[in-house]
Amino acid sequence: MWPFGKKKEKPSEPSAQELQVQEFAQKFLPDEIVLVAVTGPEGVSDERAEGEALWTLTIPLTAWMDEDDGVVSTAPARAQILADDRLRSYLCQRLPGNFIIKARVRPGKEDGLFQLVGMPEPGFDPELKAILNEQVKPVTLETDDLGTFTLHRRMNWFETQTDWLGHPVQLTFNQGSDDDHQASLASARALLGAANDWDVRLRSFVVDHLLDTVNEQEDQPLSGDELASSLIPEAVHAEPNGHFTLWYGSDLFFGQAAQVSGTLEAGPTDARLEE
Repeated sequence: MWPFGKKKEKPSEPSAQELQVQEFAQKFLPDEIVLVAVTGPEGVSDERAEGEALWTLTIPLTAWMDEDDGVVSTAPARAQILADDRLRSYLCQRLPGNFIIKARVRPGKEDGLFQLVGMPEPGFDPELKAILNEQVKPVTLETDDLGTFTLHRRMNWFETQTDWLGHPVQLTFNQGSDDDHQASLASARALLGAANDWDVRLRSFVVDHLLDTVNEQEDQPLSGDELASSLIPEAVHAEPNGHFTLWYGSDLFFGQAAQVSGTLEAGPTDARLEE
């Protein structure tokens, strides 16, 4: 017999999931409130770092209030929750952007941060509804040469359809200041104005950097000319300071697109296949 009584068992080490839950909980205060809020246009986002067992779901909030005091805030905020695969799927499907929710939360130690401790349900408040109505109104930007751009709130960019050497393409630039808009439009005009030259350079760059990758997926190896001629321009994204990205589709990519990025000054600098 152990001389000093029963031997104590060594406490088991917490699991990775338990450690993640503990660390997450430390960001929030213990008190709970009922939050009524307008969700952002982009809806739920999810993130899980390597080695983490649970997803961190984030719901952007564009306006919110504590139901007890009824004071509306339009300071940017977000609600978060840890979720397994099943809860992640449920919330991503059932919690849309541009919606009013009501949920029990714990305020965060950081301003504008809340932890969901109960499942969100539809909510209503007249002031929040008025904010939501403004949020979903179409926002457009008119140009003399490129047409009318419409704000895609979920993607946070302006978009229109234009022509690239006889192919219809989506032209986009990020939402920002008026100066950012004008600089992005200048990049787009320079790119489109020399589309013939750029198209040759970009196709050649795709062949140089992606031919081997594409041929790994093909039964019969392709020549560079075959790959270049298969490329169909689909979208152009312009940024300030001459930065741009162009996407080419192809029947050879199995649903992927060739993304080519660069600058007006340096030319194409990166090419990759993406879903």
